[in-house]
Amino acid sequence: MKVGARHAAAPTPRRPGSRCAAVVALVSVGIAAPVCAIGLREESDLGARFALEARRSVPLLREPAVTEYLRRIGLRITSRLDSDNFVYRWYVVRDSGLNAFAVPGGYVYVNAGLIEQVDSEAELAGVLAHEVVHVDAHHVVRQERQGALANYGTLLGVLLSAVHPAIGAGAIAVGTAVQLKYQREFEQEADHVGLELMQRAGFDPAGVPAFLRKVLRTQRLNPTEIPPYFLSHPLTEDRVAALEQRASGLPRPGPRPDGAAELAAAKVTVRALTGPPDAVVGEVRALLEKAPTSPLAHHLLGLAYLYGGRLADAEPLLARAAAGGSPRATGDHGRALARLGKLADARSEFEAHLRAHPGDAAVQSELARSVIAEGNVKGGMALLESALEADPELDEAEHALAACLGKLGDERGQWWHLGRAYELRGDFERATTAYEKARDLSPNDTPERTAAEHAMREVRRAGRGR
Repeated sequence: MKVGARHAAAPTPRRPGSRCAAVVALVSVGIAAPVCAIGLREESDLGARFALEARRSVPLLREPAVTEYLRRIGLRITSRLDSDNFVYRWYVVRDSGLNAFAVPGGYVYVNAGLIEQVDSEAELAGVLAHEVVHVDAHHVVRQERQGALANYGTLLGVLLSAVHPAIGAGAIAVGTAVQLKYQREFEQEADHVGLELMQRAGFDPAGVPAFLRKVLRTQRLNPTEIPPYFLSHPLTEDRVAALEQRASGLPRPGPRPDGAAELAAAKVTVRALTGPPDAVVGEVRALLEKAPTSPLAHHLLGLAYLYGGRLADAEPLLARAAAGGSPRATGDHGRALARLGKLADARSEFEAHLRAHPGDAAVQSELARSVIAEGNVKGGMALLESALEADPELDEAEHALAACLGKLGDERGQWWHLGRAYELRGDFERATTAYEKARDLSPNDTPERTAAEHAMREVRRAGRGR
């Protein structure tokens, strides 16, 4: 593997272009330093810098089982785009509010609370499709309001506010009233193009107005607590009604066979990771008592135990779920076995899962670590590299790859991948040290040295909050 070929702070769009967007002009702000019109490469760089800052500032839920679920839905949507300007990445924010947000360059963030509150995969797909259209149509960099321009620092604060208002406020100068609020024409474009996009991806377009009605009800029931989604996505009864009418005129694909079960598993996992584990255990146990032969009920209770730390209780439930055919339960059973130290059994389950779902990068990374633990370092490395190619956000895979390279005597590669692992975790002090060591071990005038120097500068700047 070529060390330095993958780094989140300096992505390259898959299809660079010379299109130049309008000036960045979000809202009336107290700072009027102009930002020049930017093209695709600069737009990608803006998003990457935000993503780097978010790793330090935004509480991300990094459980690969959840982010992989989001990635699967997102890939179905982005595969239907007419352009391929950006490589999309998917994140879950550890926050209970109804919120989702997309950053220029293809970085899409969804609150854990939103995943918990959607009632169908179509609702979640509708949110993702809407955010993808904002990215693909370059809405942030096209936004202009009465010629007021934002400098980079203010823009970063605006974007951070959309994901986590309290953190974003700290990034903006005191006394500056600023928020990202999409213009009406951009919201309409994201609404209508998003409907068609998700429909082409095989999701029921009625999921979009269904979700927005949920958000609208939240505001009406708690008028003093505006859901964060309103801050960047203004919502009215007329807008929801128009979407309902538009969705009714589009073909309605049936629900994906495994969609409801996979959403239920994602919800239980999120709740077990973000809330009191006993609460979700109690609810899911009651579900199993009502349906004692249901493979899905066994699966959900197994997940509640797995992510609540009760491995011995989780394993037999997940085994029964896998034997009964609950969607993707085989991979989850492998996770329980691996955590219990039953590596040979875990490997068998991971391999079975990947035969059915070969694109699951999270399980591929888990398999790799089981293979390495059994002594096959080179075989595990190949699996890790493949997993990271599919999902460059797997910090545990980066860390495992660093350990493998260390065992093989590649000290430079070891430090580079340690730097990546620490960067993904938001530990910029350790990341800087690791990148420095990778740089010092790289010959002058080589791509590896250049990549290490660039990575080191970026994490240093993000670590200072600039």
